[in-house]
Amino acid sequence: MPKSRDFDVVVIGSGFGGSVAALRLTEKGYRVAVLEAGRRFADKDFPKTSWRLTKFLFMPRLGLRGIQRIH
Repeated sequence: MPKSRDFDVVVIGSGFGGSVAALRLTEKGYRVAVLEAGRRFADKDFPKTSWRLTKFLFMPRLGLRGIQRIH
């Protein structure tokens, strides 16, 4: 976070729409803050290969409790 907390735009939510909006605004030179209520993921939380993909899928009724929701 920059020392100055002055932003041109505050984007609420870092889902697909929020992240794309934030990217486009920063590309145009705006100072953008993104607020997200969800948990923060580290690099180790994402799969490096697809060999153990079920470890990362989220569907509790099937016993899957990863980070990627499936419908």
